[in-house]
Amino acid sequence: MIQIRSHSVGVLSKTAGRGAWFPASRHLSALEAAFDWRRALALQRRLLSGELGVIGEVSRTESDTRPTLAILVLGVLTASLGAWLWVVIDTRGAAVADPALNVLLLGSIASLGAWALWFGLTWHALKSIFLVEVEWRSLMRPMALVGGFAVWQFFMLAGPASFAVGLIVSVAGLLLTVLAVRAAAPEVDDRAAIISVGVGFGAYALALSLLAALTGVGAGLFVHAIG
Repeated sequence: MIQIRSHSVGVLSKTAGRGAWFPASRHLSALEAAFDWRRALALQRRLLSGELGVIGEVSRTESDTRPTLAILVLGVLTASLGAWLWVVIDTRGAAVADPALNVLLLGSIASLGAWALWFGLTWHALKSIFLVEVEWRSLMRPMALVGGFAVWQFFMLAGPASFAVGLIVSVAGLLLTVLAVRAAAPEVDDRAAIISVGVGFGAYALALSLLAALTGVGAGLFVHAIG
C-alpha cells in the first residue's frame, strides 16, 4: 500500500460543526484502506502478460471484488478513448465534441450497463439451464477482470486496422470469459460454459449494436455501427 505522510496532508482539513476539525489524512487513509490500487494494477498486469492463473485466483479471493471492478472500468474507458480517437482521426478533426459525448461518456456508460447484462444472463443461464449454483461475486470477479482486457481496444485508433483490432480484442475477451466461468464453476464443462457465455454475449452485442445504430451512442468495436 502507498504510505501517506501525515505532515503532507495534515494541512488539508475541513470544519464540521462548531470548530471541530477533521484532518484530511483520516479520509485519505480510509479511502486507501477501502481500495488497493496496487492490487488492481498488479492483477491487470498479470492478465495482460498472459498469466491465466490470475483468473481463478480472483474468483477465490473476496477482497478482489473492488480491484476487479476497477479493472473493468479502466478497460471500458480505455476502449472508449481509442474509439473516440479513431473517430477524430477518421474525420480529420471535424468531429470532436459530439463523439466525446456519445463515445467517451455515454458509450462508456452503455458499455458498463451492457456488461452487467452479459454477466447477469451468464449467471442466470448457469443456474437455470445447467442447474449450476455459483456464488455471483465469485463469477463477477473473474468476468470483470477479463473485461479489463478491453484496454487493448485503445489501439483501434490505428486507422484502417481499427475494426480488425476491435474484433480481435473482442473475440479474445469472449474466450477469456469462458475461462472465467470455468474458474468460478469448475464443475461446469466446456459446453455449458460456452453456451452460458454465449447467451450473455449475444444480448450484450445486440444491445450495443442497436444502441449505436439507433442513437449514435457506442464505444469500442461498436463505434463502427454508428450511422
